[in-house]
Amino acid sequence: MLVLQIGVLLLFMAAVPLGIGAGIASFVDGQKNNAGFMWMAGYLVLLAVFQFVSVPMVIKGARLSTLVLWFTVLCILLSVSGIALRLRYMRRHPALRPVKERIGKRAIILWAVFGALLLLQLFMAGHLTFADGDDSYFVTVATIADGTDTLYLYLPYTGGTTSLDMRHALAPFPLYIAFLARVTGLHTATVAHVALPMVLIPLTYCIYGLIGSRLLKGRNRQLPVFMIFTAILILWSNYSLYTAETFLMTRTRQGKAALGNIVVPAFFFLVYLAGERLAENKKVEKSLWMLLFCLTTFSCLCSTFGGFLTAVLFGAFGLCALITYKRWRLLLPLVFCLLPAAVYMGMYMILK
Repeated sequence: MLVLQIGVLLLFMAAVPLGIGAGIASFVDGQKNNAGFMWMAGYLVLLAVFQFVSVPMVIKGARLSTLVLWFTVLCILLSVSGIALRLRYMRRHPALRPVKERIGKRAIILWAVFGALLLLQLFMAGHLTFADGDDSYFVTVATIADGTDTLYLYLPYTGGTTSLDMRHALAPFPLYIAFLARVTGLHTATVAHVALPMVLIPLTYCIYGLIGSRLLKGRNRQLPVFMIFTAILILWSNYSLYTAETFLMTRTRQGKAALGNIVVPAFFFLVYLAGERLAENKKVEKSLWMLLFCLTTFSCLCSTFGGFLTAVLFGAFGLCALITYKRWRLLLPLVFCLLPAAVYMGMYMILK
């Protein structure tokens, strides 16, 4: 039974995002065969769709079982569509057999060191305990939703009924935990404290690896050193309770941790790709703008502050791009990417 539950969990947290991302990667130059990019892109789309589906259901007062049904169907449709797009791309562009670059002993040793550091962090995140008062809200919300088949209609501190809490209902990341618990049959606390760190921490390192591959373009042999340095920084960044690295290791199940460790690094990676296109006087692919649109939506799922943060980041990027490249046509896709932030921040101001 446990093996089946783990299999279903990996299906929704690894296979489905990879299937979605495989189709998206087919339209992004330089990332068409990058499995790490596929996983990141698929996750951005998947959780953006979860935000689009869950918020209207929370406001309407729907049941968790309804949310689970609709989102499961969408997961299947999106992953099948992504795989179909990938197969279509492979038929039209048959891959040539690449010349395999020989991996030296030094690189193998360095990657093994990084792997050991990653396993240590996964062990620490999944096995050790950390007292955090926010769990009394976020994990309890997921537990109540799974146990009562409702969405934000019970107080997590007392269990009493309440009116809809719009401050948290517009950022329903705990409902994603409840969704995973419902489809796998695992307890919400197990999903929150064990399952999510086992997936989201590697996903974070995957994004850092993508960033490193661009910063070290042409010097890929130095990538494992970059990853080791990143892992050491994360291990030794608990100098405050409020660093992104502390949230990654101790509060992985909270939306704030995903905002600081997935959304923000993914934003910098995607705008770096867009900046490369602009610097080479090329057109930025529509698929990249779509991913940035999904990233903004995902940030709103993580926190009500996420929309404001991504708006500031987009504003800084847009201002720099307009001044540097004098391409006023960038305003239209930038405004398009900011639409989710504007909509959810507006809903918060109106409905709170």
